[in-house]
Amino acid sequence: MLGAFISLLDTTIVNVALPDITKSLHASSESIEWVISGYALAFGVVLILAGRLGDKFGRKNLYLIGITIFLLMSITAGFAQSEKSLIVSRVVQGLSAGLFFPQINASIMDIFSGRELGKVFGILGAVIGVATAIGPLTGGLLIEAFGADNGWRAVFFVNVPFVLVTFILAALFLPKRIAPKEKVGFDLPGVGMLTVALLLLLYPLIAHGSSDFGWSDLGLMLLSLPLFIALYFWSVRQEKRGNKPLISPILLKNQAFVSGMLLSMVYFAAFTSIFFVLSLTWQTGFGRSAIISGLAVSPFAVGSILLASNSYRFMPKLGRRLLSLGIVCVMIGLGSTALVFRLHDGAFSPWLTVVPLFIAGAGSGMVISPLNNFTLSTVTGPERGGASGMFNTAQRIGSSFGIAIIGSVFFHTLGSTDASSQAAAFSHSLQMGMYVNLALLAVCLLLVLRLPKEVKSH
Repeated sequence: MLGAFISLLDTTIVNVALPDITKSLHASSESIEWVISGYALAFGVVLILAGRLGDKFGRKNLYLIGITIFLLMSITAGFAQSEKSLIVSRVVQGLSAGLFFPQINASIMDIFSGRELGKVFGILGAVIGVATAIGPLTGGLLIEAFGADNGWRAVFFVNVPFVLVTFILAALFLPKRIAPKEKVGFDLPGVGMLTVALLLLLYPLIAHGSSDFGWSDLGLMLLSLPLFIALYFWSVRQEKRGNKPLISPILLKNQAFVSGMLLSMVYFAAFTSIFFVLSLTWQTGFGRSAIISGLAVSPFAVGSILLASNSYRFMPKLGRRLLSLGIVCVMIGLGSTALVFRLHDGAFSPWLTVVPLFIAGAGSGMVISPLNNFTLSTVTGPERGGASGMFNTAQRIGSSFGIAIIGSVFFHTLGSTDASSQAAAFSHSLQMGMYVNLALLAVCLLLVLRLPKEVKSH
């Protein structure tokens, strides 16, 4: 849980520190954005490979290696004296997060089963919701406490005590590796095709998706399709020869797993982008501080904690209907939030969105945890690492797509609106973005029907 928390916290905690980093390192705002983009890109690209490596060489080993590199890169990022050294540290930090993150779901599946498994996935869902939501608030508090010159460095140094504790606990308590029965191989062509395909797919989305996405970016993304197709046929061929491919065709033939992965991708597209547009509107549009902006989205985190950590109690009775109920709650919460912005012309008190965002967070808590359980419980032991990597990759791709789509709508309407004030313009653009969120959530409701009615237990 600590590993999941720190890796996802680092996807958003740096956002509020970018202006201070730019000033301190005398960097251009365009290049310094790679402090965020580089981390997200590296994180997403390595997940499937890392999951498969965990299957082969032991989840605990990969987890400890990833955590150690993450610790070192947090320290080098905090001491960085130039934009290049900071960006390199963040890219390697993203790779290390991608290395240990798939081991979390897979280890949970190895250790727990039945009702206990649902309970632990509930806790993981709460951690995911909280870590994603409180990043901007945590970053704002650190900058406020340590000042503009050193606050951004504290954003990286704050990882150190958490990672040290994580390493010690993992070394003591994670189960030791059980040697695989089959000979360990390495699908080098598969690794190459997957890496290039994911780079072509994710780079345009992460680098340009939220603001200046163009036809060349779309062209790069389309180039990934033949590589993904080639990778599938290569994997089928390898399996027929008795080899262990990077992408298991068995997983791709598992309809329940693929349906859950697709639902997760679309849901994360609708879920992650909420914080993106809300933070932009509160800070840039309404002129509020980073702390106020972080507090404004905290009701979502609170709702997510309460429901995610208890969702396992409802799963036996409701089954996949729990997912539908959660998605409907998110839609009600976001729709009500958009209505609050529509009824107030310009800046207003964050107190007015507390209840709607709490409802949306509660709904999200009913989705993320059960979705993990529904999807990964359909996979048996030897494939769990690879399945976890694919599932997590789908979430990262969904997050990138969501920010790209919602960001494009947000900035396009912002540039074309005739609103009377900056606050009113941002408010209008946020509403347009949230309407797209609602459309994506409606698609999620349809995708739920493709899942099994009950969680499959092993």
